[in-house]
Amino acid sequence: MTNFKFSLLACSIAFALNASIAYAAQPTNQPTNQPTNQPTNQPTNQPTNQPTNQPTNQPTNQPTNQPTNQPTNQPTNQDSNLSEQLEQINVSGSTETINVKEKKVGETQISAKKLAKQQASDSRDLVRYETGITVVETGRTGASGYAVRGVDENRVGIMVDGLRQAETLSSQGFKELFEGYGNFNNTRNSIEIENVKTATITKGADSLKSGSGALGGSVIFETKDARDYLIDKDYYLSYKRGYQTMNNQNLKTLTLAGRSKKFDILIIDTKRDGHEIENYDYKIYPNKQADLSAVGPTREKADPYQITRQSTLIKLGFQPNENHRLSVALDDSTLETKGMDLSYIFNQCKNTKCEDKYGERVIHDQSKRKNIQFSYENFSQTPFWDHIKLSYSSQKITNKARSDEYCHQSTCNGVSNPQGLHLVEEGGVYKIVDKDNQEFKGTYSYGLELKNQKDKDVSKDVDTEGGSLDSVLINCEKLNCDKKFRIYQEKDGEWGEQYKYEDRDINIKTFNGKKYGEIELKKGKTEFLGKLKEEIARFLFPKSAGYSTDFVNDRDLNTHTQQIKLDLDKEFHLWHTQHQLKYGGLYEKTLKSMVNHQYYTVANVQWWAGNFFCNKLANGKRTPAPDYSAHRCSLMNSDKGKDTYLIPVTTKNNVLYFGDNVQLTSWLGLDLNYRYDHVKYLPSYDKNIPVPNGLITGLFKKFGLKEYVYGSKNLIPRGQGYIDCTYTTECYKKNFEENLALLLRKTDYKHHSYNLGLNLDPTDWLRVQLKYANGFRAPTSDEIYMTFKHPQFSIQPNTDLKAETSKTKEVAFTFYKNSSYITLNAFQNDYRNFIDLVEVGERPIEEGSTIKYPFHQNQNRDRARVRGIEIASRLEIGDLFEKLQGFHLGYKFTYQKGRIKDNGLHPKYEEFLKLNKDQHPEYEAIARKPQPMNALQPTTSVYNIGYDAPSQKWGVDMYITNVAAKKAKDSFNSQWTSMVARKEKQYTDKATDIGASKANGKEVKDSRGLWRNNRYTVIDTIAYWKPIKNLTFTAGVYNLTNKKYLTWDSARSVRHLGTINRVQTETGKGLNRFYAPGRNYRMSVQFEF
Repeated sequence: MTNFKFSLLACSIAFALNASIAYAAQPTNQPTNQPTNQPTNQPTNQPTNQPTNQPTNQPTNQPTNQPTNQPTNQPTNQDSNLSEQLEQINVSGSTETINVKEKKVGETQISAKKLAKQQASDSRDLVRYETGITVVETGRTGASGYAVRGVDENRVGIMVDGLRQAETLSSQGFKELFEGYGNFNNTRNSIEIENVKTATITKGADSLKSGSGALGGSVIFETKDARDYLIDKDYYLSYKRGYQTMNNQNLKTLTLAGRSKKFDILIIDTKRDGHEIENYDYKIYPNKQADLSAVGPTREKADPYQITRQSTLIKLGFQPNENHRLSVALDDSTLETKGMDLSYIFNQCKNTKCEDKYGERVIHDQSKRKNIQFSYENFSQTPFWDHIKLSYSSQKITNKARSDEYCHQSTCNGVSNPQGLHLVEEGGVYKIVDKDNQEFKGTYSYGLELKNQKDKDVSKDVDTEGGSLDSVLINCEKLNCDKKFRIYQEKDGEWGEQYKYEDRDINIKTFNGKKYGEIELKKGKTEFLGKLKEEIARFLFPKSAGYSTDFVNDRDLNTHTQQIKLDLDKEFHLWHTQHQLKYGGLYEKTLKSMVNHQYYTVANVQWWAGNFFCNKLANGKRTPAPDYSAHRCSLMNSDKGKDTYLIPVTTKNNVLYFGDNVQLTSWLGLDLNYRYDHVKYLPSYDKNIPVPNGLITGLFKKFGLKEYVYGSKNLIPRGQGYIDCTYTTECYKKNFEENLALLLRKTDYKHHSYNLGLNLDPTDWLRVQLKYANGFRAPTSDEIYMTFKHPQFSIQPNTDLKAETSKTKEVAFTFYKNSSYITLNAFQNDYRNFIDLVEVGERPIEEGSTIKYPFHQNQNRDRARVRGIEIASRLEIGDLFEKLQGFHLGYKFTYQKGRIKDNGLHPKYEEFLKLNKDQHPEYEAIARKPQPMNALQPTTSVYNIGYDAPSQKWGVDMYITNVAAKKAKDSFNSQWTSMVARKEKQYTDKATDIGASKANGKEVKDSRGLWRNNRYTVIDTIAYWKPIKNLTFTAGVYNLTNKKYLTWDSARSVRHLGTINRVQTETGKGLNRFYAPGRNYRMSVQFEF
């Protein structure tokens, strides 16, 4: 059905285009809204504040529409393109014109105007109506970059104002060890959409513009500038409010732009405040108690989070004359997520009634980005440039994941107080009384037995064994120690039974400059075992500790980038050819580091823990211990400091680039682009944030045969020549330092990137384009240097890794007339040297040891190929029928297929196949067949029907997105060998039979993905209305038909291992949590002056 729709619409658009050409009254060799082959943007004496269509600080093969050597701070009305640029900022506007002569193969530019009309709020919305590109879903931490042409995350470049954004820790070893447990915010940071002037999406290898990482494509953002608003005036003010129901997000954006003489300034301040995205059937639970009780992987509702984003963009420019400009920019944003991981598989609330006795996992994640940029531009014409720009940038990105696991309810076990014991002060005496403000009656019955005034036994709720006067001290900073305290005496100094209350004086003492109170035990007159007898007296505290222990995991992934960049461009004629030359270079230094801070402290502190502390007994002597609780003298806070699992690595990148767009004749053009990258990795070691020594010792250089490493020093064999090499010895430290020196090896990568294009214009309605480009991705620092050591899973570094590479071949045919066009293109992407985690065998870390560690290592193995076709079209119906001016149709389509082909049988399958070759010979074929690429999107079509009134005061668009089902044969389950029926060695050398696991009620039999999307169609309708010049209303209904659907990217984010993003695999319970929102609404209002 999809192919039929596609064929019908494609034929209709092609027919309409041909019809418009046939009926054109005055045909010309060039479309009327396109630049002719004669240059029209030659330098003039007219100043303009018009920015170029391409950021001048980007190495790119895009030509510009404006002379780059012109001053930019003087308003002018002489350039007809000014209004078009202004429309990129404002919502209103009849059409979004595309200059076919400037559009590159596989490239899409999305303007601020388009984002505003679509009410885009994040990276998902940016590509919502694009095909062949989606975001990578990670669950709690949101989106993590993009998926393009079969690859995702670090294999798709992301840049903001010329700076690469933070990469994830992409080592498969790291992902298997840590990523599935929610302790790291291992995502690629995003950008505030309100700051975006243009977003350029390139599909296919694009290292020319993005450098390392752009194997499958890139997304390049350019932020707004004061000159975008100050075209024909000296000030601009805008205030925008928005709201969307899918996550109750409120939007507030204030934009200020102004110019005074030689200065101009732009300020955009944006705040978004909302909660988690509401999945379909979000209100599945009838009340809050039922909601909070639904915990673990079977939870059907999205976990509750409060999500806020605060962003501030400030740009200040100074232009003393027409030829010089200085500017400084600050781009500061923080994305913050707070809430509870109720679906966490080890949620502490384990009982079925979930009576709030065990607590929950509270998270507080942050993604911070701060960029400061200084730039100088010169517009003087010279033989070498028309425009030159020198810039310096300093960007700091921190992705933080913090989780607190504790119980904060009054019913928690740690603060249980069933009798409602509380502290009161009457007549200068502190008393501990129950919820009825009464005291207890005590007797002896195999220990102290307490009853309340209702004669009910309460001994199980009161600590009748702890709270002895000699073990508890009073915090005089919280209680007035000049008063008395009523304690409970069981036996007097001669051990006579008393069972009564007594008011005692508090002895005030000082420890470390702070006052505390002590009530001494009364002594008797007779001795027992050489000591005078003492009374038995205590504080009657509740039986619980009086606080909940808060286990804290606070982990940061830091990326600090400094860049110096030089960009030059020149337009010139050589014989009968036109040239648009761009060249330059950059030097970039990036420090990537990890900081872990694990500790525990007290939370939900109650009065008997906050007002009292332990008088600790050690070596027969008691000492005040404020860090220890009065309850059993337990340590309340423990902090062993900070550490890391990755050594800090500084990356230095030297870049030179050159690009020339050559127009040879009126019908033939060339794009010649080249870039050279030299990437150096410089590892280091920070003693203040150390790597646990055990991860490095014995890694390359083993411990000696006679070096005793593990176990108690008391067990070292004597008289046999053994050397003490336990953890704290110099021997152990020496081995650590020797292995660390071998680990800190420098590595470097060199790559030559190119992008070659051929542009043919045989007629004034057809354009043919050919593209051949390559890209590369240097291994990330964690892929090279990560180390881990455990008898069940160990990782060995690899400083000999090669860079991953890709090549793109693409051909496009564009049929166009005026503002209408249809582009048909076919592409092929070839990938080489994919980095994968490989088993490299078992070996001991001590000579002669029988304990062998199974080591893995990142190695270059796989290759892949992706092929597909794409269609992009737009028909302005007014080009055909003048009475239908303002109506437009659009259609986009992507179909792609791809497979990963390993260089022989993957080593991870060798033992598995050997054990199962007799009972399950079919596994051999599964293991050897090419692997499907999960990052490939299912076949997708997007239809657009819209209308913009000629008055530009109102308009409406309908988008229809149709996504095919992800076929089972095109999906892959990386854990299939641990889920099918098999023989396996589990902690022994003997293989045992293990039955197949179930997924959604069916046994797993092969490597097909466990969760996939079905076909779905979603309809969105968006309208804007501009009743007066300064006011714009925008509103939309999304998922108009309330369709229940699951996207492929959400389906493939469901994990089989780990503690987060899980469902109950056997039954599929919990999958509803991953479904997209049902019908939802967005609206905004914007005032502009």
